[in-house]
Amino acid sequence: MVSLRRSMAALAGWVLLTAASPCLAQAWPTRTVKVVVPYASGGITDTMARLTADRLGKIFGQSFYIENKSGAGGAIGVDYALHSPDDGYTVMFVGSTLFTVLPLAQKVNYEPLKDLVPISITGTNGMILVAAKDAPYSTLREFIDYARARPGKITYSSGGPATNNHLPTAYLAGLEHLDMVHVPFRGGQQALQAVLGNSVDVHFGNSSDIIEPVKGGQVKALAVSTLQRIPQLPDVPTVAETVPGFEYVAWNGYAAAGSSFPQDVAGRLAEALQTIGRDPEIVRLFANLGIVSGGTTQQEAFESVRKDMPIYSKIVDMAGVRLK
Repeated sequence: MVSLRRSMAALAGWVLLTAASPCLAQAWPTRTVKVVVPYASGGITDTMARLTADRLGKIFGQSFYIENKSGAGGAIGVDYALHSPDDGYTVMFVGSTLFTVLPLAQKVNYEPLKDLVPISITGTNGMILVAAKDAPYSTLREFIDYARARPGKITYSSGGPATNNHLPTAYLAGLEHLDMVHVPFRGGQQALQAVLGNSVDVHFGNSSDIIEPVKGGQVKALAVSTLQRIPQLPDVPTVAETVPGFEYVAWNGYAAAGSSFPQDVAGRLAEALQTIGRDPEIVRLFANLGIVSGGTTQQEAFESVRKDMPIYSKIVDMAGVRLK
């Protein structure tokens, strides 16, 4: 992981570049801007990217088109963007794990906050722990007691090791000293289907994927990973109400791949994304997906990532997925 001193130096260099290149800021964009999404189409990150890219196109009068480059937990997309021209016409729409988890869990060709630099966090979402509808427990406390009495026999599904489906369950298991069996699938939807089909016991899924199955009675919601209850499921308690201090929140946003990405362009993007984040229609659309609309400044995004790094380093260790 890049050191704080190097990270701050990189950010300071961006700020200096802002003052040095006003002409580019005035001219950009004069053509289509490519938005690399390092995940498959149709997922929550892709959906958020398309909604915000459409608004960016309207603000700047140029097309912002999505290009999906999935694989290796997002690392393939980052590598692709890093090999694109560093001229402000290729940006990324990323998930938080590319900064906080992936560089710890597998070999990657970039350094967070140096080669991959946040521009603006556009939305945050929690995770929801669900069980099969006929499970013999209906609360988180009941589940913890049930799992503790059955070491090595309780299963949980995920979209793969070190994903946002895997880590919060491993974190909960570590805090409560539970011996549970991880069952990874190729994606979050398959992991959710395993609970729906009663082939695994529990699953921590993105709120956007879980809210409707919960409302439809297809699964039983035990808890949400945010510190506050979510408005879409106000009767579902937080994990922290049972396990004090527990919090797991994912975010998505725009980032620049490459330390020489024009800072003036990044600044204009961040300003536009703050406007988009306050758009009532975007707020509504995001809320329907279980996402809290954001739109931060660059400095706020940078500080948020820096704050998250030691927290998720601990979670990675609890999950046993740190690269040896």
